[in-house]
Amino acid sequence: MLKEPIGEATRERILDTALEVIAKRGYSSAGVNEIVELSGTSKGSFYFHFPSKERMVMALLERMSDKLINKVNSSTKNQPTPLHRLAASIDILMSVFAKKKTIAQVLLLNVVGNGKAMDKKFLPIRERFLTLIKQELDAAIESKQIAPLDSSLASQMWLGGIQEVILHWLLTGQPNSLAEVTPALKNALLMSVGADLSALKARTV
Repeated sequence: MLKEPIGEATRERILDTALEVIAKRGYSSAGVNEIVELSGTSKGSFYFHFPSKERMVMALLERMSDKLINKVNSSTKNQPTPLHRLAASIDILMSVFAKKKTIAQVLLLNVVGNGKAMDKKFLPIRERFLTLIKQELDAAIESKQIAPLDSSLASQMWLGGIQEVILHWLLTGQPNSLAEVTPALKNALLMSVGADLSALKARTV
């Protein structure tokens, strides 16, 4: 009998299955046995790649955030100004979450609320998105697109606003589509930092 491979493909299969199980059951109720069974792997393979369920979830979050940030960066790199890049980033993030609800559920809903110690472990993921926003706000200040402001605080407000809209959608089903509220959300965030919306009418995606 051939031994099961324990390489990268197996690792990715475990993470793909974990995404679906956690989206359905939440972090606490998602069991290693179920993930192993549904992924067609084994406990040996699971623990070869991940020393614990917690570390597996961290790897899953890191993979999702990597893909999101890479997509944002690659899709906005040709935008003419920092604020154009920020506006396009909002469009892209909302579009991705709208199309891939399981990613939104896991990244924003199903792995939080499991105690302060656990939640703090996910802070580095959050910080990556805060840094992305802050860097563009700082660039907008430097290029005089917006007046000087506390970009750290503003980035927290932006991320919080985006998360709240998506969480409300996940929990209530409203709005029917995230696309419905994306323009208003984008304009509200841009106006919160004093952006001139008339200067941002050029295509952003």
